[in-house]
Amino acid sequence: MLCAIGTVCFVILGLTSNEVALYILIAFGGACTVGTMNLANTYISEYYPREIRTTGIGWALAFGRIGAIVAPTLIGLLLAANYSPQNAFMAFTVPSIMAALALRVVKEKYGSYDKPQIEENIKLKATTNA
Repeated sequence: MLCAIGTVCFVILGLTSNEVALYILIAFGGACTVGTMNLANTYISEYYPREIRTTGIGWALAFGRIGAIVAPTLIGLLLAANYSPQNAFMAFTVPSIMAALALRVVKEKYGSYDKPQIEENIKLKATTNA
């Protein structure tokens, strides 16, 4: 959801020239992209099987770091190529849409991999205490 909000912010950034609105949209767009990376760790630890959680978190953090390095470079290159700042910010809609789609395809029905094991332990403790 945050990625989708970030995408909308970047689209509106490309369409507005009001200075106050630009600052607000930059703040929201940045919070949505950075916030998504922070929430991805919790999301992955909830919905990935225990055997591959650390790998999933490692890959997610790696892609986030790569994006944090490439994004300012890309903006600089676009501005150096005489793109307007509005069009340069529109370029960030593509990775935001990709991130939103990637998070959307995670099968949430497989969430809480530890839940069945925890519930079974509670049942065992209840039967041994009775």
